[in-house]
Amino acid sequence: MSAIRLDEPLELPCGLVLQNRLCRAAMTEAIAGRRNDPNESHMRLYGENARGGAGLILTGNAMVDRRHLERARNVVIDAATDVLAMRRWAQSAADTPTLVQLSHPGRQANRFVQPHPVAPSDGPAVPLAGFFARPRALTLAEIEEVRESFIEAGERVLTAGFAGVEVHGAHGYLLDSFLDPAHNRRTDAYGGSLENRARLLLEIVGGLRSALPPQAAIAVKLDSREGGDAELAQLSLLLEQAGADLLEISGGNYESPAMLGFNAAGAQIESEHESPFWNSAAAVSAVTAVPVMLTGGFRTRAEVDRALAGGVCEMVGVARPLAVRPALAGQFIRGEIDVLERPAPRLGGSALMKRQLGAAAGSGWHRIQLVRTAAGKPPLMGLPALAAALDYTMLDAAQALFARRSRMKLARQARRLRTLSVPLGLGDVQHARNGNGSHREEEAR
Repeated sequence: MSAIRLDEPLELPCGLVLQNRLCRAAMTEAIAGRRNDPNESHMRLYGENARGGAGLILTGNAMVDRRHLERARNVVIDAATDVLAMRRWAQSAADTPTLVQLSHPGRQANRFVQPHPVAPSDGPAVPLAGFFARPRALTLAEIEEVRESFIEAGERVLTAGFAGVEVHGAHGYLLDSFLDPAHNRRTDAYGGSLENRARLLLEIVGGLRSALPPQAAIAVKLDSREGGDAELAQLSLLLEQAGADLLEISGGNYESPAMLGFNAAGAQIESEHESPFWNSAAAVSAVTAVPVMLTGGFRTRAEVDRALAGGVCEMVGVARPLAVRPALAGQFIRGEIDVLERPAPRLGGSALMKRQLGAAAGSGWHRIQLVRTAAGKPPLMGLPALAAALDYTMLDAAQALFARRSRMKLARQARRLRTLSVPLGLGDVQHARNGNGSHREEEAR
């Protein structure tokens, strides 16, 4: 059998054919408006991504519950979402298969978005500059609601015209917290053994497989954890049985942002390979028939070719370089360039500053480049790391506080309509913005 090439097509189990093995991986964007709908910025950004040349596009994480956001201006997909805006978003990316990444932030929702975050179990707050509150444990009824929110969001995504969804089970968000025994200390059916800790994720993937058309792609993003490759391989077999079409291997969380190349101390991760998640992807590829995508750290064509030829993965994901210049994807595939530059500046200062703001600086710098692409502007290469960190933290906090009351009202309206299975039109959205009720009660749920 010949070695896999980067420019070689890949057919997923659902039948979706990708024209090459490079994926434009997800990065947080936070470019939605106050109602958290897709807008013209998304149309321009994803039009550029679709023309960039990657075989697959993953969107920035879209939330399934507007009470709990990763950032104030995430897209939310629920009964209150503008259906026409979703369709326009899908059309803008129609030239390349695009999966919408579905997520719930769990304990990583900051206190300005949600002062009462949720998690599998009660536990400590995310220890970053006081931005996060201590989470409480979800009830069984709330776990059921989370499951149904993911499935219903997936149905809305497919109705809009996207090729499928990716379920975000990594980076410290809610589903990853269920998988992680350090955060999941439940003693019921959703805690303890791997099968129990994975139960919610498997119920979501299985529910999506049943609810969506057979040709819809269902990807799952998973974390590489130190010493956890055997369990990750076992999980991949469970997801294969549940109907997953693509398994993306990445890693890290807010406290230890390995997905950005940093450890918990804010220092650069040292690894024998460009991707620190190489061995985890290889362990999963060795046991499952589901295609594996390795995301994070790739810079050179030689290393990408080694990963594909060596069976470490069947696809590679690249995010940061393509956040700056989407057209690099096609140039890299065609062999016009051999190196993907990562030009973001590193945050200086003390170890404490790097630990508290290093991840915000990296994510914030690239988010601003995405914003500029969405506005039709060139990259701002000279943007200082500290300015990006402050934009990423303080601007988001201000936007979250400003919109929280109206967002919680709209969340109540969406939940009522959800029980009636009634789609929300544009006129209903305006009505929801004028709804009554105590937002403090809803925040506490």
